[in-house]
Amino acid sequence: MKIERLISMIMLLLQRELVSAAEMARMFEVSKRTIYRDVDTLSMANIPVYTLPGSKGGIGIMPTYKIDKKLLTVEDLSAIVASLDGLEQLLASPEIKKTVLKMKNMLGENDVLPANSISLDFSNWSMKQELNDKVEKLHLAIKKLQLVQLSYIDRDGKQTTRLIEPYHLLFRNRSWYVQGYSLERENFRTFKISRIVGMDVLDQVFESRNFTVKPFESMPSRPHFQLCEVDLLVDKVAREQIVERFDVASMKQVDEEQFSVVVNLPNHEVGYRFLLQLGTHVTICSRGSFYTGFQAYLRAIHEKYV
Repeated sequence: MKIERLISMIMLLLQRELVSAAEMARMFEVSKRTIYRDVDTLSMANIPVYTLPGSKGGIGIMPTYKIDKKLLTVEDLSAIVASLDGLEQLLASPEIKKTVLKMKNMLGENDVLPANSISLDFSNWSMKQELNDKVEKLHLAIKKLQLVQLSYIDRDGKQTTRLIEPYHLLFRNRSWYVQGYSLERENFRTFKISRIVGMDVLDQVFESRNFTVKPFESMPSRPHFQLCEVDLLVDKVAREQIVERFDVASMKQVDEEQFSVVVNLPNHEVGYRFLLQLGTHVTICSRGSFYTGFQAYLRAIHEKYV
């Protein structure tokens, strides 16, 4: 939008003595003619911008122009850039790239970014191109208020077709979700993007509803399984994954190699699969319905390969 571009131009000129029209045009993805029209607009608004001709010329703002240049400090900008860099690794959005560039250009030539005490690195999280394409298409559909038709497989393997109004993308526990209004269910739902097997972004637009980001735990589309208290004996390899997933106040060290812990697991394939990924590094010590269900699940797997 023009007003955002004008504000960004002012912030940029407050930090740098001169900026060429060609550089601004590349930065804001407009023509040089548009940049010069923006300069005229700023002048009519009594912002003291000026232009200097020649190879070393450019667009500047009078040094006597008074505005608080420290609305954002170097430390503020450093923290914002670090956060946006992390987001850019997950969502290759042109808008995010442009925002990162704007933030970096708001720093003066003599400003040195302080060493961040926190950084975000998702470089080892490889997302398949198909999944990445779906995320980007949904992101664009949300911006343009376009209806999206999904072919979706739920947690129990049932495949349905849904027509949704997409409102929000959510990244949680290494997975992407889209929150939207399902026209078939006449309610808001959350869909895991990796379970979408087909997706069409329609030309038809919708009128935005009164949407607020839904707490993930309370979404009606999330199934509720019976939770069982399970006593586990875990070794040093499995301890990391238990700590990341559960409140481990009850974890106690048994010896140099093993720890005991009590956790609540769903008495369902979801809980069984979690333990299976820990392999021989975990042992179920308690007997009960979860233990019986887990045994039956293991037998079913074994029968597929004998």
